Amino acid sequence: MKKEEIEKVIQAWQNHLLVGHMEGYHLEIADDVPPEFAAIALFLDSKTVRASGEGEGFYDGYRQAAVDVLNLIGVEISQDDQMRVISLFKKESGDDKQEELMRHIWG
Repeated sequence: MKKEEIEKVIQAWQNHLLVGHMEGYHLEIADDVPPEFAAIALFLDSKTVRASGEGEGFYDGYRQAAVDVLNLIGVEISQDDQMRVISLFKKESGDDKQEELMRHIWG
């Protein structure tokens, strides 16, 4: 993806979601998230919100597909209402968690 395309996706997401009760929130993308992955995550987030207005079966299917793609690329989205921030960050894989647990237990 070109930088301009990535910026266009991010801007479209902000224009669609950071309005109304979400006005005043800001987006933080962790440095270790590739810009293309951030664009994919935000695109899927926006499409999932739009799909929520469709039939429930359609929404559930779309939401699950979006979650599957985010899991595949290892990106997670979280919302902190106190700090009014939406964060995109790299999700730890199961292998990473196992290694961290082993280091914690056995040093």
